[in-house]
Amino acid sequence: MIDLRKYHVVLFLILSAVFFSGCTGLRKLGDGEYLFTGASIKYDSIKELSDRRKINGELTGLIKSTNTKFLWMRPFVSIHNMVKEPEKDKGFRYFLKYKLGEKPVLLSDLNLPRINEAMGNRLENSGHFYAQLTFEVTKKNKTASVEFLIDAGNYYTIKSVKYPQGSTYLKEKIKKSGFESLLTPGSYYNLDLIKQERTRIDRHLKNNGFFYFSPDYLLYDADSTVGNRQIELSLRIKPDTPEISGKAYLLDKVYVYDDFSLEKYQPDTTIIDNIYYISAKHQFRENTILDAVFLRPDSLYSRQNHYNTLSQMMGLGIYKFANARFTISDTLNRKMNVGIYLTPQKKMSMGAEVSGAVKTNNYIGPGLNLSFRNRNTFRGAELLSITLGGRFETQFSGEYEGETSYELTLDGTLTFPRFVPIPFNRNLSRQYVPKTIINAGGGLYSRVRYYDLYSFNLRFGYQWRSSERVSHTFYPADLSFTNLAKSSDEFDDYLNQNPTIRRSFEEQFILGTSYMFTYSNLHKTNRRTNFLISEGIDVSGNLASLLLTGIKGKPPGPENQYKILDVPYSQFFRLRNEVRYFISLGKKDRLAWRLIVAGGIPYGNSTTMPYVKQFFVGGTNSVRAFRARTVGPGTYTPSDSLLSLYVDQAGDIKIESSLEYRFPIYGYFKGAFFVDAGNIWLVNDDPQRPGGKFNASAFYKELAVGAGFGTRIDFSFVVIRFDLAFPLRKPYLPEGERWVFDKIALGNSSWRKQNIILNIAIGYPF
Repeated sequence: MIDLRKYHVVLFLILSAVFFSGCTGLRKLGDGEYLFTGASIKYDSIKELSDRRKINGELTGLIKSTNTKFLWMRPFVSIHNMVKEPEKDKGFRYFLKYKLGEKPVLLSDLNLPRINEAMGNRLENSGHFYAQLTFEVTKKNKTASVEFLIDAGNYYTIKSVKYPQGSTYLKEKIKKSGFESLLTPGSYYNLDLIKQERTRIDRHLKNNGFFYFSPDYLLYDADSTVGNRQIELSLRIKPDTPEISGKAYLLDKVYVYDDFSLEKYQPDTTIIDNIYYISAKHQFRENTILDAVFLRPDSLYSRQNHYNTLSQMMGLGIYKFANARFTISDTLNRKMNVGIYLTPQKKMSMGAEVSGAVKTNNYIGPGLNLSFRNRNTFRGAELLSITLGGRFETQFSGEYEGETSYELTLDGTLTFPRFVPIPFNRNLSRQYVPKTIINAGGGLYSRVRYYDLYSFNLRFGYQWRSSERVSHTFYPADLSFTNLAKSSDEFDDYLNQNPTIRRSFEEQFILGTSYMFTYSNLHKTNRRTNFLISEGIDVSGNLASLLLTGIKGKPPGPENQYKILDVPYSQFFRLRNEVRYFISLGKKDRLAWRLIVAGGIPYGNSTTMPYVKQFFVGGTNSVRAFRARTVGPGTYTPSDSLLSLYVDQAGDIKIESSLEYRFPIYGYFKGAFFVDAGNIWLVNDDPQRPGGKFNASAFYKELAVGAGFGTRIDFSFVVIRFDLAFPLRKPYLPEGERWVFDKIALGNSSWRKQNIILNIAIGYPF
């Protein structure tokens, strides 16, 4: 790896020479050489394209890209030209010339006749069979540009689709699949769509027993002589298709090896529901494994059932590998056997994780998590996870150097790979394994000089996927209890002066229900755009209020709070919405955007949201130009005397957005420019926090805004992130003075100390 620190002076001088010399990258071009500056495509405006956006994108993609230009200069070409040829394909000189610098793209690098021919092929594939293409080259001052002139001709549409004639089972299945055809009369002729249709038919056949079939055995003939710019498509089976591919196979014997091993494997065999269940250690309940098998004897082979079986097996969480092997058992009767070979993971495992944190509030300290996992707790693939965690932090600099805090947690989760106690529809879990989750935990958080906070939580719920893109998490029972067990006189004074905050600490008995819906295509890594939409709802206290109102005869209120176990319970409605959107700008450059809009409304038994359900802004994954949880609410800012308590600024409403331009630097190193904006607000007035209430007509004037640059070391399995940020807008300043562009002074050490925030974190912010 190149250590750029050794060469920072050289690099600075080179870049300075490049940017201040007005370079254009043309000085080293030889006679007859022209720098390619770009190409344009001009279409005959009279003729209509079948799909202008798609076609234009395909044709543009055939043209070689040009060199990067900044104003009138091509600085990276100049860097390439200035640096001598390196002796090796590595080292600093090689990095400057070929990584930082850009080799000039010359007109001679383009094979224009071949590009012209390829464009014609693309147009033909999109239904423009008689397109005419030419190109013109314009040369000027050692540069050259190209204009492609295209008369696309009129596009052709599909008149009809004919299917293979005959009474064989294969031809009947192909004909029946036509009801879901992608090729409809009147639609544009498109070769890509024809290829997709072949794949669709193949998928249909494989789900109906045709194990050995392939889309390559299908051929479409296109007849363009039917007139009126229409095409008649005829589907036929290639004559050289192997005989075995035209047969639909039944499953004969199904073998399930629940603990397969290549070493000393001496299993027993039991026949259960006509399935040969083979096991050596008998460590799993048979019905748990067989419920995930959708390949059944005497049924037609189905690729969907095949893949669903393997997906279910891996989703159980107890297997490292799951494979299915098929062999023909009876050629005459078209039967095949299948063996499902399952290799278990270790049942129990323990782990330790050591971490360190440097926070934006000048806290630093280590952390330790000890974990235990049992992947087959009750022989039904239940996963028991127990985690004991602890961390210690101390403030390493600033006015309050030496302030300490620590946290101890114990958390246990039992996950069932099925719905219990109610077995929902089996078809829901065909592709993805549903989960029932029971979670219990507790902890102690201590800000040593000020307070101790005890917490306990118990949750019961379900997680499942209804499709590849849609997932659900539903907790019908979500109970938590937090108690301010000990507090200093100084902290008590603060709470006494801020009754709203005191109530948020005290009202910590939550009897709630929560649901989260997520729609995402982030798993589609080959798309130009990706997105995620997440919607979460929390409701608490309604059932308790209903029961207690029935008992006591009147509903609860601010002056008539009801209690459970002598502790007031919280009653609120909370909604959180998040959208993430990603656009690929090139092979590795990406634009990433996130928007969060969230809010909670206390009512009935509560006048404020509980502290653990409130929202915060500022920190490594939020508005990074402000220290963690210090923004807001609204235009409020705590006095210097309160800052020493380090009480997080919390609110009932949150609006936050971030925009990042992410790009590669070198090797594992990646960079990003970012802008963050956001704030929190209160639903009700708080006299102790003036300016904190949400105002729908003025909230946008109270947004905190920050910007910065980040460096990320991306090892794929872990990302280490360093983000430097500074504020552009401070909401707590008087209106009209909140934008602070004119006060930015990067060369001033005092300004840097007060405004520049270094965020160190693991993973991307979103």
